[in-house]
Amino acid sequence: MSEQKKGEKVFTLRIKQELFNLVKKDAELNKRSITKHIEYLLEKSLKP
Repeated sequence: MSEQKKGEKVFTLRIKQELFNLVKKDAELNKRSITKHIEYLLEKSLKP
Protein backbone atom coordinates (compact mmCIF):
# COMPACT_ATOMS: atom_id res chain seq x y z
CA MET A 1 0.00 0.00 0.00
CA SER A 2 1.30 3.49 -0.82
CA GLU A 3 2.12 6.04 1.84
CA GLN A 4 -0.78 8.19 2.94
CA LYS A 5 -0.03 11.89 3.28
CA LYS A 6 -0.95 13.48 6.58
CA GLY A 7 -4.48 14.85 6.48
CA GLU A 8 -5.58 12.76 3.50
CA LYS A 9 -8.21 10.04 3.55
CA VAL A 10 -7.98 6.97 1.32
CA PHE A 11 -11.27 5.40 0.19
CA THR A 12 -12.83 3.44 -2.65
CA LEU A 13 -15.03 5.27 -5.13
CA ARG A 14 -17.40 3.43 -7.44
CA ILE A 15 -18.56 5.41 -10.47
CA LYS A 16 -20.01 4.50 -13.85
CA GLN A 17 -17.44 3.80 -16.56
CA GLU A 18 -18.82 6.61 -18.74
CA LEU A 19 -18.35 9.18 -15.96
CA PHE A 20 -14.86 7.85 -15.19
CA ASN A 21 -13.89 8.26 -18.83
CA LEU A 22 -15.09 11.89 -18.81
CA VAL A 23 -13.14 12.65 -15.64
CA LYS A 24 -10.03 10.92 -17.02
CA LYS A 25 -10.17 12.90 -20.27
CA ASP A 26 -10.69 16.18 -18.42
CA ALA A 27 -7.84 15.35 -16.00
CA GLU A 28 -5.49 14.68 -18.91
CA LEU A 29 -6.44 17.99 -20.56
CA ASN A 30 -5.65 19.78 -17.29
CA LYS A 31 -2.45 17.78 -16.68
CA ARG A 32 -3.70 16.35 -13.37
CA SER A 33 -3.96 12.83 -12.06
CA ILE A 34 -7.49 11.47 -11.92
CA THR A 35 -7.41 11.58 -8.12
CA LYS A 36 -6.22 15.20 -7.99
CA HIS A 37 -8.75 16.18 -10.63
CA ILE A 38 -11.64 14.64 -8.68
CA GLU A 39 -10.38 16.49 -5.58
CA TYR A 40 -10.24 19.74 -7.61
CA LEU A 41 -13.77 19.26 -8.96
CA LEU A 42 -15.16 18.54 -5.49
CA GLU A 43 -13.47 21.58 -3.96
CA LYS A 44 -14.66 23.77 -6.83
CA SER A 45 -18.26 22.61 -6.55
CA LEU A 46 -18.46 22.76 -2.75
CA LYS A 47 -16.90 26.17 -2.10
CA PRO A 48 -19.44 28.98 -1.56
